[in-house]
Amino acid sequence: MGNISIINLLKTSLALDVLIVMSIVTVAFAIERWWYFKKTSCNVSQFLKSLRDKITGRDLQGAIRVCRMNKAPVARVAETVLTNASLPRRELDRVADTSKEIEGVEMERNLIVLGTMSNTAPLMGLFGTVVGIIRSFRDIAVTGSGGSSVIAMGVSEALLTTAVGIVIAVVATLFYNACIRRIRVRSVEMEDAHQELVTMLAAERQSAAATRRNSEIHVLKKAA
Repeated sequence: MGNISIINLLKTSLALDVLIVMSIVTVAFAIERWWYFKKTSCNVSQFLKSLRDKITGRDLQGAIRVCRMNKAPVARVAETVLTNASLPRRELDRVADTSKEIEGVEMERNLIVLGTMSNTAPLMGLFGTVVGIIRSFRDIAVTGSGGSSVIAMGVSEALLTTAVGIVIAVVATLFYNACIRRIRVRSVEMEDAHQELVTMLAAERQSAAATRRNSEIHVLKKAA
C-alpha cells in the first residue's frame, strides 16, 4: 500500500479514531459484566437445599447467615424473605418483589453501553466509509488523475472503518445477548427461590402452631 499505514489512517480518519475508542469501551464493559456474573455465580439447588435444612430445623438465623455468606442475587432475595418472615403473605411478597427488582436493575447495569455500541458501531463504520469515498473523489478532483495511488488512502479508510465497525458490533452483540440470557435465568431462579421459601416458611409456621396446640392439649389433659 505504499506510504499508507494504520498510523496514517489514524491521523487522518476521525471515524477510525472514534471506532478505536468505541472498541476499548466495548471490551472494558464486556469484561466488567463478565466479572460481575462470575463473582456472583451460585449453585442455586445446593443453596436452596442448605436453606431448606436450616428452616426445617427451625434455625431461621442460621438460614439468614447462609444467605449473607453468598454474593449471588438469589441469596439477597432469600435474605429479604427470611428477615421479613413474620410479615403477612401479601406484604412478604411485596417486599420480595421489590428486592427482585433491585437485583434486576443491578444485573442490567452497563448493558445499555453494550447495546448502544452494537447499534452505533456499524453506523460509525458506515460514516467512515462515506467519508473515505468522498476523500477519494476529492483527491481525484484535486489531482485531475484517477490513479490508484491517488484514491488508495480514501478507499483504505472506507474499507477499514467498515470492518472495524462490524467487529465491534459483533463483539458487543454477543456479550449483550449472553448477559440478557444470564439475567433471564437468574430472574427465574430468584422467583423460584422466593416462592419456595415463602411456602416453606408457611409450612413451618403451621407445623409450629400444630405443635403448640398439641402441647397445650397435652397439658390440659394432664391437668384434668
